[in-house]
Amino acid sequence: MHAAVWRYLEAVAEEGSIRRASERLHISASAINRQILKLEDRLGAPLFERRPEGMRLTDAGRLVLRHARDTLHDFARLRGDIDNLRGIVSGDVTVATLDSPAVHFLPEAVAQFVAAHPAVQVRVTACNPVEAMHAVSQGNADLGLTFSPAWRRGIALLEDIACPMCVIMRPEHELAQHISVTLDECAAFRLIYQEPAGTMQPFVGDELEAFKRAHRPVAVSNTQAVVKRLLLRGVGISFYTRLGFSEELAAGSLVAVPLEGERLSDLRLCLVAPSDRLPTVAGQAMAAHLRSALVSFGIDLDRKDDS
Repeated sequence: MHAAVWRYLEAVAEEGSIRRASERLHISASAINRQILKLEDRLGAPLFERRPEGMRLTDAGRLVLRHARDTLHDFARLRGDIDNLRGIVSGDVTVATLDSPAVHFLPEAVAQFVAAHPAVQVRVTACNPVEAMHAVSQGNADLGLTFSPAWRRGIALLEDIACPMCVIMRPEHELAQHISVTLDECAAFRLIYQEPAGTMQPFVGDELEAFKRAHRPVAVSNTQAVVKRLLLRGVGISFYTRLGFSEELAAGSLVAVPLEGERLSDLRLCLVAPSDRLPTVAGQAMAAHLRSALVSFGIDLDRKDDS
């Protein structure tokens, strides 16, 4: 079966719509639909349930999608191996990442990588930590940057660095000079939350989410960029790791004080990859690059904390 059909199938499954798959692939919707119908006819089973709200995979469709992704991955690995014989690193690499590494760490690392390997296309997808793990374990991403996995099935840990949960605030704040603080100490101050809530529970336990439910914030946003601006204005304090604030912490415009609590202080940022498939040449190169960059980033964060 031609590789294009597998790409059509994958796009429709991920987008839940032939129209959106068409827009993503720049292929006419009628052409995609025609190829899907031909594939269903050839296999003798419907691959999608066609509902008013969109296309949903059947059990047979999920089997075919797994085969499609394996086939596309193996073909990409073959092309990369052939190019590698000529000394060229080529192909596509998808990285599923949290918002925080996408602020400073990942853009710098990707810029360095594509400068060294211009024949590689890097795709960065921002998602929550659970989604990042699923993207890697299901083969939708070559690499993932997520917090310490609560489960490891389908995932191989490549590298990790300490990434404790902190209270982020202006340097003149009353808590800014503390070595560490408890959640109870934070309750007396104005709070800023990022939602949706709950995505951190598998990684830090129930304590932080229970605190958020019990204490009303002065502001809530679904984006870290808004929360950061509010923190810089001194509107309140918030709970994050240092990852998305490295420049502000280095400049002294914000301060990060670790939160007390075993799971809160033991949090780690992890670089992960699928454990059940061989990486492409491009994936191997990106993995090696991110491992080195992550270790250096962790050292820089520790040095800034000590200064």
